[in-house]
Amino acid sequence: MDQSAAPALLYNPLTPEFRRDPYPDYARMRSQDPVHWAPHSYCWVLTRYADVKFVLSDKRFGIAMEWMMQIEALQATFAEPFNQIIRTQLLSSDPPDHPRIRNVMRPGLSAKAVARLRPKVLATAERLLYDLKPQGRMDFIKDFAYPFPFNVICDLINVPESERPPLKGYTHGLMRTTDPTPLSREETDHANRSAEGFRDCFLELAKHRRKHPQEDIFQDMVEAIDAGMITEEEFAANMILLFCGGHDTIVNLFGNGLLALHRFPDQLELLKSDPSLMKSAVEELLRYDTSVQIARRTALEDVEVGGKLIQRGAYALCSLGAANRDPEAYPDPDRLDITRKDAKTMSFGGGLHYCLGATLARMEGEVVFSALLRILPELRLDTLDPPFHQNVFIRGLESLPASW
Repeated sequence: MDQSAAPALLYNPLTPEFRRDPYPDYARMRSQDPVHWAPHSYCWVLTRYADVKFVLSDKRFGIAMEWMMQIEALQATFAEPFNQIIRTQLLSSDPPDHPRIRNVMRPGLSAKAVARLRPKVLATAERLLYDLKPQGRMDFIKDFAYPFPFNVICDLINVPESERPPLKGYTHGLMRTTDPTPLSREETDHANRSAEGFRDCFLELAKHRRKHPQEDIFQDMVEAIDAGMITEEEFAANMILLFCGGHDTIVNLFGNGLLALHRFPDQLELLKSDPSLMKSAVEELLRYDTSVQIARRTALEDVEVGGKLIQRGAYALCSLGAANRDPEAYPDPDRLDITRKDAKTMSFGGGLHYCLGATLARMEGEVVFSALLRILPELRLDTLDPPFHQNVFIRGLESLPASW
């Protein structure tokens, strides 16, 4: 196939318009060239639900990190300390390493483990909201959406209060690296310091846990090191992944979700009048404007997808955001509908790499939006056009001013 024959500029994630609202571009790609070869990005971009689900579930696609590390243009980035520290994360691993590490982590994020955490999560949400209520206004992102999941993930792995302050800036230092826009030297140094800070904190806490064990996922990982099931490097890398995934992406669930509810006031009023819809509402908010927009895969052999041949070694971007707005999967996909049945969101990926924290994220969403409607029922947004972070892979708001 002549890959250069596809429309050259159909996919351009660096434009301000795309960064602010990628969904019109996704719709255009889905109608004109749903399995699109993007020559400037040198990758395939998939925008149909069926194609995305197929690639994420098919064993002929993998992460193939060792192949990516051989790309000359990427070698300097992979050599940076932050990449060396996080390179054995689940997101970067294939079998047999992936299932080996995943099996250690799974019990600590099971439905049973998450249910045990729910009362503490509710107490944290209520405390923050009641503290904010007398002020009459807030930046929802800075004042609630950021500190809430930070405290939840610290509680999940039982980070002592005295050890928490240095961790607050590490997440965003690393999340910047998820965007393909080249990092400045200052941003790279920040990412390196963040990864090193996380690693050192978790390794020091592991020493403490060997003397004072607790029942949580952190303890499971420490015991797995001592049993030879995982390496110390894998422990540090995946605790960083758990912390960042459980913090930054949840911030965006709250921000994107609250904005969506206020852009569709009929749905907000429906949810206020019928709280029993909260579970389906959270699923719909996850679908409508997902935090994680893209899942990356590499073809391990030649595979035909949607009538196009993706050759071995080619890089595919599975657009989760586009799949979630596919009219073939969701009627009237650009409308928020909290009564939507069987949404089957792609927001947590699929296949082997389906997000381990999905149950925790859904629970946090139900707790937070329920508490918001109950404690701040008069909350209104100061703007329905707030600024988004300039990140193609992770979609979230910079700020969201609100008052009541």
